[in-house]
Amino acid sequence: MTTRTRTRAAAVAVTVSALALLAGCSLPDGPSGVVVARAERTPPASKNRPYFLTVRTANGGRKDFQVYIDDYDQCSIGERYPACKQ
Repeated sequence: MTTRTRTRAAAVAVTVSALALLAGCSLPDGPSGVVVARAERTPPASKNRPYFLTVRTANGGRKDFQVYIDDYDQCSIGERYPACKQ
C-alpha cells in the first residue's frame, strides 16, 4: 500500500467516523406529559452516561426516554415535559 493510498484511506475513515458521530448525536424528543421519574442508568457519573426521564402521558400511560444531561437537570418530577426544557 502506498503512502498516498494510506492517506486517502485514513481521510475516508475519518470522514465516515465524523458523519456517523454527527448522525448519532441527536436524541428524539420524548412525548409530552408530566415527569414522574428520573434515572441515571450507568455509574459512574459523567456527561456521556445515559439519562432518562419517565412521563405520564395524557392518556395515562408511562413512557421512558433518553435525554441529554441539560434536559435531565432542568426537568424535575412533577414538571411538564417538554416545557421544563426551556
